[in-house]
Amino acid sequence: MAQRIRVLYVVNDFVAGGAERHLIELWRRLDRGAFEVTIACFRREGSFAAEAGAVGWPIVDLGMNRRIYDAAGLRGLLRLVTLIREFRPDVVHGYLFGPNLFAAIAGRLCGVPAVVVAKRNVDAFESPRQVAVQWLAHRLATHVTAVSDAVAESSVALGVPRARITVIPNGVDVARFADRPADRARLGINGGLPVIGSVGCLAARKDYGTMLEALALMRARGREVQAVLVGDGRDRLELEGKAQSLGLADRVRFLGERSDVETLLPAMDVFALSSREEGIPNALLEAMAAGRPAVATAVGGTPEVLTDGETGWLVPPGSPEALAAALEQAIGDPAEAARRGAAARSAAEQRLGIDAMARRHEAFYRRAAGRTAA
Repeated sequence: MAQRIRVLYVVNDFVAGGAERHLIELWRRLDRGAFEVTIACFRREGSFAAEAGAVGWPIVDLGMNRRIYDAAGLRGLLRLVTLIREFRPDVVHGYLFGPNLFAAIAGRLCGVPAVVVAKRNVDAFESPRQVAVQWLAHRLATHVTAVSDAVAESSVALGVPRARITVIPNGVDVARFADRPADRARLGINGGLPVIGSVGCLAARKDYGTMLEALALMRARGREVQAVLVGDGRDRLELEGKAQSLGLADRVRFLGERSDVETLLPAMDVFALSSREEGIPNALLEAMAAGRPAVATAVGGTPEVLTDGETGWLVPPGSPEALAAALEQAIGDPAEAARRGAAARSAAEQRLGIDAMARRHEAFYRRAAGRTAA
């Protein structure tokens, strides 16, 4: 039997986020006869930590703080170097900002054959220092994986030759969302008003402020709805204050970080995404898998998976008026919303399945490690 390809993943933690869900689903599906995996995390914490541990691959906690440019960060880098020397991976694959940098530095120092950084967003919301760090990590890496063509172009803008970039779109476990009952009690909602929901980090790139303004416009026009925001982040207090100032405190619920999104989505009449930046949003893929009609901003890789007029509604970013108008269309025409939701689920099944995503990663690792598929 040929020796298994050893892959070392470097990640931040296991908070309930799109990248973390993507990785857990990938780790579950990698061929254990062909691949051997170890996971290095900056901190072993977050609501997905138990789920990640249950996958069965070894997890090594590098014992770092939230800042990477301090003594704990240096110690974590040294631990990562030691781990690489012990595990001797064929591929080291970093995910997200800090892990990309650490994977690139440690992988190069240790002579790992394939040093890979994952690019999941364009760089509209990164600081100049973050862009500089991204540039360094991408220059050190031998390969880049990007979740969409739009994200691949952002790597090219960092100076990476297109030949070194492999696009592997996110996938979704459609079966995880099949035949789920629409239980509004899980959302903490009673009554018969339509429910608009969203899932994501409460951060600037998601632009939930525009969504709240759209909801206020709808209410001013007599379109009463309930809204739920699933997720947490640094902007939560500001957004709660904005909801209060817009007169929406009785209509918007902030549910915080949840690990049971598959039970929440079916109770939403319309899924909304108001982002100013996206790679390919996992939350949107999950909404599509759940058959939810979706209204999303046409940014990043979102138009690569959601087709306006067919599988949902696409609107320009930063426009409360456009977002409100599309939400009103979706709520006001339930039959059309149901048609687009069903088409979205079909598209997820046919083009965006989680198993196909895992097979694409396996093929990429074989190429990067200089192995050919069996």
